[in-house]
Amino acid sequence: MNVSEELVKIYEASPVLKEWAEKNHKSVLCKNLAGSSSCFYLRAYQKITGFPLLYIAYDKEEAAYIYNTFQSLSDDPHVYFLPDSFKRPVFFEELDKNNVLERTETIHKVYTFRKKPFILITYPEALFEKAVDPALLDKKRIQIKKGEKLDIDTIIVFLIDFGFERVEFVYQPGQFSIRGGIIDLFSYGNEWPYRVELFDDEVESIRTFNPTTQLSVSSIDSFSIIPNINSKFQVSEKVDLLHILPPDTLVCIQDLDTTLDKIQIAFEKVEAFVASSLSKTDEELKELLKERAFIYPADIMSGLSNFRTLLFTPSEWMQKERTSLTFQTVPQPAFNKNFNLLIDNFNQNHAKGYKNFIFTDNPKQIERFYAIFEDMGVKVPFLPVLKSIHGGFIDHDQKIAAYTDHQIFERFHRYKLKQGFTQEMAMSLKMLRSCNREIL
Repeated sequence: MNVSEELVKIYEASPVLKEWAEKNHKSVLCKNLAGSSSCFYLRAYQKITGFPLLYIAYDKEEAAYIYNTFQSLSDDPHVYFLPDSFKRPVFFEELDKNNVLERTETIHKVYTFRKKPFILITYPEALFEKAVDPALLDKKRIQIKKGEKLDIDTIIVFLIDFGFERVEFVYQPGQFSIRGGIIDLFSYGNEWPYRVELFDDEVESIRTFNPTTQLSVSSIDSFSIIPNINSKFQVSEKVDLLHILPPDTLVCIQDLDTTLDKIQIAFEKVEAFVASSLSKTDEELKELLKERAFIYPADIMSGLSNFRTLLFTPSEWMQKERTSLTFQTVPQPAFNKNFNLLIDNFNQNHAKGYKNFIFTDNPKQIERFYAIFEDMGVKVPFLPVLKSIHGGFIDHDQKIAAYTDHQIFERFHRYKLKQGFTQEMAMSLKMLRSCNREIL
């Protein structure tokens, strides 16, 4: 068990948390949760109850930071991020196929592992979009297995019918290429593309590979091909996210009023875009927008009535039967790079029986702290944690001071999400291969 999981274990013993878990309130308003403390309490709550969590953040940036923190607090793989389908939220001019891939992959995993206590983080603009019913999506998959027969002409017809594009090199979802007995295929439901090698008409091997380096990632025995979810399904075959979640899911909302406002704004913007620019868009985007496969604010409220909810901000829409839980956390103090202040603070915390922690995902930062304290000739009571959290805090209930290196050094902390692959990468690979052929 790592230090971050040991901390979560401490939070499981919180009297406030235990009371909340035991009484199983329908609607709860949490007060005074600063920094990343909400993630610690929610992870501990999930460990106690075994319930899945949906966390609706204020916006995409906040969702990404919270996603990274939950990843740091758990070695469990069932922590997911659900993005919107576009290059930028509520800018409907251009789809981002890597986002479409991640949406498909995430919805599929939530549905597949719905009996496990997953954590799903999203934001209003991503919640706004409906998704293909995963039960229906499962029925429309094509399975390719090692050792089975596979006719190239037949698979080409299937792929084109599924909305795939034939290219020289695959670099994004919805593409395939064929070179002799080798089929490269980037499905909509997997992070890496697949490489299928045939011996005559039999599948001899299947591997996932990195399209930038062309190196294998792993060997597998089978995989499924998922069609283009935007252009190959009707609006009647799509559902909102809340319909996919297990009924025991706890829905956590950073700001419900703002979430509803943002969904209303997204609806108005997409209507305006469709009225003025739909004829100028590509076919895939046109299919997605013309069907209006989106959710209304009223649908959100109706859907939420089926779940237990947790709010971090008071809402005029949820006053009835609401229980308040008050915590005693405050944000990490500002030290302005003054290490004398930091040392004094750590010593004061230690004298009061608090445990000091510094979170960072960079081992060199830990060495830097030790070197600074050694140069100053002091021994500082703290424990390093080689994990990153988005915001430091002091929890007076748990007597924990969890600080981040980026706030101590006043350094910008960037969230980490899947980047996908770009056309520029594919072009570089194509040029490299052309050069190699000329040299040979």
